[in-house]
Amino acid sequence: MNRKSCISICIILAILLSGCIESSGETVNLGATSESENITIGVLLPLTGSLASIGEASQVALDVSSEDINGYFSGLGSGMNVKLVVKDTESDPETALEKLKELDEMGIKIIIGPQGSDEAQAVLDYANQNGIILLSTASTAPSLAIPDDNLFRLVPDDTNQGIVLARLMTNEGIGTVIPIYRNDVWGDGLADEVEKNFKALNGTVLKGIAYKPENANHSAEVEALNEKVMSATSEHASESVAVFLCSYGEATEIFALAQNYSALSEVKWYGTDGIALNKELINDNNAASFAAAVNVSAPMYGYLNDNKRSKAIELKIEEQLGRLPESYALAAYDALWIATYVYQDPISSDNDEIIKMAMTSNTDRYHGISGWTILNENGDRESWTYYIWTVTEENGSYQWEDYITASRWSDNQYIEFER
Repeated sequence: MNRKSCISICIILAILLSGCIESSGETVNLGATSESENITIGVLLPLTGSLASIGEASQVALDVSSEDINGYFSGLGSGMNVKLVVKDTESDPETALEKLKELDEMGIKIIIGPQGSDEAQAVLDYANQNGIILLSTASTAPSLAIPDDNLFRLVPDDTNQGIVLARLMTNEGIGTVIPIYRNDVWGDGLADEVEKNFKALNGTVLKGIAYKPENANHSAEVEALNEKVMSATSEHASESVAVFLCSYGEATEIFALAQNYSALSEVKWYGTDGIALNKELINDNNAASFAAAVNVSAPMYGYLNDNKRSKAIELKIEEQLGRLPESYALAAYDALWIATYVYQDPISSDNDEIIKMAMTSNTDRYHGISGWTILNENGDRESWTYYIWTVTEENGSYQWEDYITASRWSDNQYIEFER
């Protein structure tokens, strides 16, 4: 039996049957006893605002995870329970910092979140200075791929999504791209990665349109985009021109506005993980019909998992949520297990450097519903798979459907697209 198989089996058994994780001959006691004790984990989620779809799904996944963990402790005869203290960041960096300080005042030092990269950037200095460990399941900005800081991310950074998008566009015959993107740490970073990789494949990236995330109306940006597309298609075949949209929930408004311009309906659109599986978009008929018409393609980090228990957990989350959850929400399920293991790790203490060691030790050997959680030198997920999602229509209703899988593992640079 190889090491990965051994670890996977042992971890599943640990979750189902016992109070320890075993790997490579090492046994880590989870510390479960008959004494009553709460393990309090802080959570920063965007339950409102432009990232509310991810926040809502993450909340459900964390609720399911806490139920499973507490059931696990109960099965051991332990009075221990995991307790979540959830704060709404409102998808706003300043609010995220305020809520982090509130959790700090409560003495909470292990926090799941924030989900948005601009939120993570806003709170990182405070976390580093005050010994707070952040475990994000959705922040992907390359600028936050920093070694030895207090931010750990159970997702790959966007240098990878930039590669996938550039390769996908090239494979589909796109030669000219016009970006429209959020002018923040996430949008700027991902737009730069797409441009760099697309140019390396001999593609042309025209000067894009950066918009302020706080803008309440995007009609001016969509009108400017229409002019750029009309200019590009006057020089190149429309099937070789594409729009690259790097946005969050405001994509719903952008798509609804775009349907009023015929030129914008004649080119292909590419999105990002910021819109993939977004519930508001497919619930807005104007936005969804446009997205389906232009065959928008939006990658999101995913996983290849054929474990029956994992599938059952995913289905439970989906049923409680009432829709397909973003994969970042499923990573939140794993994040709570990892945070619990770290809290119970014998080497853990109130010292954030020791907690960081425990975090690395546990993520190195954890396999959950989102797969292996091994992190790289920057504290970000090392191996990855992306699902490419598109909007389809059936009997007058719209849904997200995955149609391509892009995979690359940590031991090579090869990207494979499978339909």
